[in-house]
This record gives sequence, structure tokens and C-alpha cells, in this order.
Amino acid sequence: MMDAGNDNAIDIWIDLPFDLLQTLRLAHAIGEAGFRICIEPQDEKKLVLLKRIFSLDYKVGTAGAGKVSGLYLDHMTPVSRIGSIERPLIMPNAILNHCRARWPRARGVDVSFAGLLTESRRAAINEWLRLSHLEELSVVPKKPAFISQLARKIARKAGISIADYVGTENVKIYMSDQGRVFPRKSWNEAYYDLLLDSKFVLCPSGDFKSNGVVWTYRFFEAAICGAIPVIEEPCAAYEGYHYRLMSAPLDSLQWSREQAEHNFELARQRLTVDRDQLKAEILRLLPMPGVVADTVHKDYVNGIYAT
Repeated sequence: MMDAGNDNAIDIWIDLPFDLLQTLRLAHAIGEAGFRICIEPQDEKKLVLLKRIFSLDYKVGTAGAGKVSGLYLDHMTPVSRIGSIERPLIMPNAILNHCRARWPRARGVDVSFAGLLTESRRAAINEWLRLSHLEELSVVPKKPAFISQLARKIARKAGISIADYVGTENVKIYMSDQGRVFPRKSWNEAYYDLLLDSKFVLCPSGDFKSNGVVWTYRFFEAAICGAIPVIEEPCAAYEGYHYRLMSAPLDSLQWSREQAEHNFELARQRLTVDRDQLKAEILRLLPMPGVVADTVHKDYVNGIYAT
């Protein structure tokens, strides 16, 4: 997709893995500051929904684009850094504004979860279901039938997501790989609609729990949608936010608009960057004419990436 976009935008190249949600959100925020994101052809499917929904300006091809140095992502902590600007995660204002404008007057779902069900998440959610006397909401078997496994494998290769659903009238649990398959990994409207309709969102610890890392994107996504996170365990990234623990059963959960508003404003304060400040920092980080920025660090094992 080649689009003229904003003729006044400055073409830049972000040499970070676009399969990471941290990169996608950081790139989107940079794009808001008056830059056109230049990408490799294989990355276009990762940005196409962001262009369609949020008008993210990008073009395919990096020739002539300034390569931005001084970018740093640490998935484990988490940390996102653009030069001297550091946040736990860097989110575009457009996503926060999009979600806030869609907060409903009334929320129809008491508690929800939608996502990939790892073994540790399965155990945490099942424990909460038992505490809430909802044993009948059993999750999918640990080892799906061979045909089911084969269908999922074929679907993933084709870029198709599969979702299973269990629930009652006011508790909805979707077991889905939609957050791992592009283009929906970039933006899944149905997922955010569920968060917006939920009072609480179950937030079992993330993929790196075995390494002592418990934070999850779902916590912050819930916060910007006005749902109170229900977490498996606290961590530094959650400090200051209102949340509940998964040791609290369903009948003890009382949603508070005041707490939801607090969480949203704290997320805006901690996760977004003023556009003028961001633009100035990116301009500072761009190489001088004739200078090639070629230092790149990609540590997939420890989740650290830098330019």
C-alpha cells in the first residue's frame, strides 16, 4: 500500500521488530508527532488496521528514510524509551481517545477475559472460577484433539484466528489466539468492545511468569477502557492504579466509576508523551546527513531491543 499521506511528514525508519506490540504502539505514537513510518514489505499487514482506523501514516520501503537511533524496549520490566523519554509503555494518544470516547453509560458484563489460555493462565482463571462458585465454566481441555490442533495450526499459518467461548449471562471468557495473529494483533475491535462492556477484566500474569515477570498488556488495555483489572499478583508497573486481586470472588467485586476514571487518567499520564516533546526528541535522534546509524541490539531471549 503506497499512500501519499501527509506531504509534510518526515520519513523515518524504526529498526525494531514490528511483531512486538511494544514496537507497534511506540511507532504509532511517533507517527502522531508528524512522522511517516517507513516499513519493510513484510510488515505492512501489521500496520494496515492502524492506518484504516487511526489514519497512521506509513509507506512501504525504507530508502531515503532517517533511521532513528536511541530507541529501547525492555519487555520484561517493562520499559519503552525514546532517547531521554521513558515510560513503562508508550501508547499513542489516538488509542486512548478512541477508547475513552466509547465508554458506555452502563456495562453489561461483570467480568471478562479474552486471550490465549496458557497453562498458568488456565490455572489462575480456574481458581477464580472455583472461588466464585462457577465451576461449570470449565476451560478447554489441556490437550485438544488432534483434528482441533491441526485446524489451529493451519489457521495460524493462514493468518486466521480461532476463538472458543464459555460463559454465563454476566461472566464471559473467550479463549482465543486473536492477539497473536496479524492483522488483528495490531488492533482487535471486538476485543476492545468486550473490555468497554466489562466492569472487570481478569488479568492473570503474562507470558514470562516463569521468569518472575507478571505484568500484562491486558491490565493497561482494561484501564483505558474503564474496566477495573483483576490481577493474579501485583508488580511495580501496576503501582498507583486501582485493581482487585483474583483471590476476590465475583460477588465481592463492586465497580467504581471514580476508580475507573482515576486509572484512565493515570494511564494517560504514564503511557503517553506530549507530541511536541516527542517530535523534538525524534529530530534530535535522527542521524546527521551522510551519517549511517547501524547499531541495533535484538535480544529475543531476554526481551530487549535497542537502536
